[in-house]
Amino acid sequence: MKELKIVLWVCAVSCLLCFVFGALPWKAITAWFGFFGIQSPATDPITSYLLRLCMAAFGLIGIFFVILARNPMKYGGMLPLAGFGILFMGLFSLVGGIRYGFPAWSYIIDFIFCTAGGVLVFTLRKKIMQGDNGK
Repeated sequence: MKELKIVLWVCAVSCLLCFVFGALPWKAITAWFGFFGIQSPATDPITSYLLRLCMAAFGLIGIFFVILARNPMKYGGMLPLAGFGILFMGLFSLVGGIRYGFPAWSYIIDFIFCTAGGVLVFTLRKKIMQGDNGK
């Protein structure tokens, strides 16, 4: 179960960091776009609002992972949701990155991280469940 907790904590911390990025000044956020080789979005208030709203949502997902990481088997029924959610985010990153023509390295890292995390959640959950059944 230790390995599953580690995977869940890594996912939790990764998502919780979005709270930090959502609180940054707009100039710092647009600097990140430049770092990734992506054109900065318009400085319309709605753009800033929606980006920060998305960051808050990812931060809340991080809280979900913290709850799971503290005692994965207590919330065992939620582990498939977490696994499928991570896999979906990896696929969404890949498709979105390709569709919008972002530099490959800017979305491949997310794709690999999310895919590995999702597969590990399912694999480690299955391993623990088989161990609990005496197999």
